[in-house]
Amino acid sequence: MNILVRVDSYPEIALGHLNRCIKLSASLREYGHNITFISYDDSAAKELLYETDFDCKFVPFKINDQQGRREEFSQLEIFSDSIDLVLVDSYNVDKTYFDMLYKYFPSIVYLDDLGLNFDVDLVINPSCKAIEIGYIAKRSLCGMQYVILSDEYRMGRTEVLDTKRRSILVTMGGIDHYDLSSRVIPILEKISPKIEVNIVVGPYYENIESIRIAVQKSCLKINVFKKISNIAPIILESNIALTAGGFTAYELAAMSTPAVGVALWENQYNNIECLSNQGALIPLYYCQSREFDHKLFESLSVLMSDNNLLTSMSVNARNAVDGEGANRISRKITQYYDCR
Repeated sequence: MNILVRVDSYPEIALGHLNRCIKLSASLREYGHNITFISYDDSAAKELLYETDFDCKFVPFKINDQQGRREEFSQLEIFSDSIDLVLVDSYNVDKTYFDMLYKYFPSIVYLDDLGLNFDVDLVINPSCKAIEIGYIAKRSLCGMQYVILSDEYRMGRTEVLDTKRRSILVTMGGIDHYDLSSRVIPILEKISPKIEVNIVVGPYYENIESIRIAVQKSCLKINVFKKISNIAPIILESNIALTAGGFTAYELAAMSTPAVGVALWENQYNNIECLSNQGALIPLYYCQSREFDHKLFESLSVLMSDNNLLTSMSVNARNAVDGEGANRISRKITQYYDCR
């Protein structure tokens, strides 16, 4: 099949949607499908997509932008004769948007996180809570067995987690709105001066200078990683993590890595709650008060002081996310829609 992926990336939404579409597309290609991306003209999105060898087209309007909707569909119409299926990953959609898509394309798959309910051919929601949602889509794939990760996460961490080391990965995803990357450094110093810190800086970070100053003042061994396209090797170098509640929380789970997971936005609450219920991470919900930093200190202290907890969380994390989600989805899409 020829599949068109419509997904955007820009500072307000960061890279999560685009990242998972790239990973799912790599799996779909293994099943013999041809993939084309249409995405908003954003520098970080370009950098990420150019690292792949997918066909891609960048446009000066975002998905379902009311002012650019006519232009968007004039661009999409160009592909109408060659595309068998469209995959959409965006919160900024509505019934009208999908009705217009159906004028040009025979089949539509929607990647959902929030329980948005549209009459499409297939909806995919990897939340553990999605099973309870009564979608009106013709088909649905719901639950954590459909978390989309790249192929290397299918193997996971090949060695047992080393609970004697104290190496922590700090990642807030594409953007660090609340400067947690620098704020956590003095908190970690209070816990132990022997902690090694691996900070991953996302492409939309506006707090790079505050991170630099915090690193300079710290007594800890701190490694800062920028322009990282593959976080897996850094995960494997760390035996615990502090993460936002987006895509990386699932990557950490698949790599058997215990974490403190922070839900920064409403769309991350389900991720954190699902993984917490599976015993894969310690949950926190961000609030702008001094109390949050104290809760962060307590959670990290608990995680670092209990080797038995680390071991059990490591096992629970891998049980919760086995890395096979993209393969399961690709197999189902091929089964449902490939008429070759």
